[in-house]
Amino acid sequence: MMGAQQGRKPAQVAQLAQTAAPDASRRVEAQAAGAVSVRTPFFSALRAEALKFRHAAPLRLAIVMALPFALFGAMTGFGGALSFSPWNYWYALLMPVTIALVTACVANADARLKNRSILGIGTSLRVSWWAKVSYCLGLSLLSNLVVFAIYLVAAVFGGGVPSADMLFASALTMLAAALVVTVTSAWMIPVGLFLTARAGMLAGIFVPLAVQLVGGFAWSAIPVPQLFPPSATMVIPTAFLPVLPSGEPLAADTVLGGALAASSALTVAGLAVAAVVFAALSFAGAAWLKRSEEL
Repeated sequence: MMGAQQGRKPAQVAQLAQTAAPDASRRVEAQAAGAVSVRTPFFSALRAEALKFRHAAPLRLAIVMALPFALFGAMTGFGGALSFSPWNYWYALLMPVTIALVTACVANADARLKNRSILGIGTSLRVSWWAKVSYCLGLSLLSNLVVFAIYLVAAVFGGGVPSADMLFASALTMLAAALVVTVTSAWMIPVGLFLTARAGMLAGIFVPLAVQLVGGFAWSAIPVPQLFPPSATMVIPTAFLPVLPSGEPLAADTVLGGALAASSALTVAGLAVAAVVFAALSFAGAAWLKRSEEL
């Protein structure tokens, strides 16, 4: 009997080993999946985007494109009264071009490789999408802060020495203008990323650029331009800067300028609409990429 029991023990051990093997395999797979999710969170993906383009075109474009009109405006400050018309030319013309180019360059870097560089390191396309959107939004903000900084230097060291209170108020309003145009133009980023990935770089550049330029210059034909982001980019800054949507000084049409500056409720509503549109387009792009990842 002892021999029979000893004969059954190896068989039982083998059976237990076979039963435990799939469980161990599943645990290893779960641990590996968990390791991937821990290894590639959003901030790691965002950092990877920043490192990828640290010495590339997007960062250089964001800085260089902001300089011409800002420096031109600063020169007027050193020669006399500071002109804000060049700032208007920036957010009406060069800023949309900058956003379109930066967004297309960022999207095209992975689209050329069919996102293999992302999937190869375990980053989901959805996380990578949000990292790209955030990185492009950060570059857009950087461009506008460059313009703000140059104007602030011109206000401090230009012709005439403003009082400390006046300088502080001017700095706050100019900073608000820089933040405002960043928000109202943010819709271009998810649209540009999506079109570049889906239809190519030319579509990713020219479609959102055309919508922004046409919508911006057609602000007077829209009943409530503050609620349409491309037009809001032209009219809302007048609430913070002494310049009309046409680029003329505020004194050229005090009735229109006063009406735009006094419509604080529409300004807040326009910023809220622009933020919601940006978020909705970003979530839609993330959902589209998630479906493409599952196919």
